[in-house]
Amino acid sequence: MNKPALLLAAGALLALVQQQLLLQRPPRLLELHSSTASSGPAALSLRFSRPMDRASLAERSQLQPALPHQWLGANNPLRLLLGANQPITGAIQLLISGVDQRGLALRPQRWSWDPRPRLLAVVPKGSGEQLQLLQRDGSWQPLSPEFERITAVTPLGDGSAIALASRDDQGERLWLLPLEQSTLQRGGQPGSRAVKAGPLRALLPERLIFTHLSSNQRGDLLVQWSAQALGRSITSFWPRQGNRQQLELEASGPMQLLPDGGALVMPELEGLSLRNLPGRPERRQLLPGSRDLSSFCPVSGRALLVRHWPDFRRSLELVEPGQPPRQLWLGGDAVLSTACDRGGERVWLLVSHWRDAQRSRLLEITRLGQIVRARDLTGWEVEPGVPMAYDPTRQQLLLTLRQQGRPDAQPVLIAVRDLTLQPLAKAVRQALWLPPG
Repeated sequence: MNKPALLLAAGALLALVQQQLLLQRPPRLLELHSSTASSGPAALSLRFSRPMDRASLAERSQLQPALPHQWLGANNPLRLLLGANQPITGAIQLLISGVDQRGLALRPQRWSWDPRPRLLAVVPKGSGEQLQLLQRDGSWQPLSPEFERITAVTPLGDGSAIALASRDDQGERLWLLPLEQSTLQRGGQPGSRAVKAGPLRALLPERLIFTHLSSNQRGDLLVQWSAQALGRSITSFWPRQGNRQQLELEASGPMQLLPDGGALVMPELEGLSLRNLPGRPERRQLLPGSRDLSSFCPVSGRALLVRHWPDFRRSLELVEPGQPPRQLWLGGDAVLSTACDRGGERVWLLVSHWRDAQRSRLLEITRLGQIVRARDLTGWEVEPGVPMAYDPTRQQLLLTLRQQGRPDAQPVLIAVRDLTLQPLAKAVRQALWLPPG
């Protein structure tokens, strides 16, 4: 056999040996990250080096506490989904163990997983305001410098940063505050790492007249803004991966990115329209009528709308793909904010009497329009313009309320099982959830 043939044979033999060695290597966990869930409080996405036997993972893996859960997916990647209607009160200790489809065992791994969002607040500080975060141990951590006033705050939906607008005598500035946080810790150690804030950076050099912010679960950011030198409104879009783009859209009010990404909801004179974002085929779907988008539900395509009637009444509607809007409530009260669980099985509606803004009520409504619970918020005033937010991991609502006779508002947690109020002893201008990263 000549020398070239020997070299080829040796190369083929080496490749065969390497292939056999690789086939005998045990499977490895390549990626593990917390992800959003529409039918439960939280989920994990897992990607392995080889297709796994899902049944063995379900049998050998463990959660502490032993929360009901299920494994989803065909081969690789797989998804661990926590069951619905179970509050998460602390970090979950997770053991991942199983075999691949060849029967080779994955080296067991232990992780600590805390999917609960953290409470973020705009807090009065000296003569100005500051962004602060409530830590797991109950202490408050400053995140931002002190500003004269913070006028808008929107965390990016992937928890990687916070977009905010500040105002002083010269106008508004738009900022991005990067964050370093993790819901997962290797080794199964209890507790959670503190969130670390990066250097604050300006997103726009101009002094602005106004800003409206929106983000989605991908971490994209949409900003409607105007500067004195321009004399018109501009819509800028920062994709999570990519450079700033300007959208040639003219809306009659605030636009909102869809949570799943890829599109936005835009108010027009004729009604609400659904538009695709750049990179996707142009599309415009219109829902006619005088309606405002109030909030999104976790299940894709579901949202709550407030409809305005000619006789000054308002109604709350649940919109679902391919279905006409479903009316859940109709009345003469002012609708302050809404929230919903999963696909709208449970909806919470905050209303105030049109003659007396201090007479507010919180209602829980089913998707059939039945009021199952009501809480009179006598003695509390709702902070204007601050929305209600729902945390499915702990099954609680978050409101920013001011006790009558008190100078400052405070965060108030509301358990959805019975609508009981739990005020937190902290003076704030606004309270909201920071999505886990």
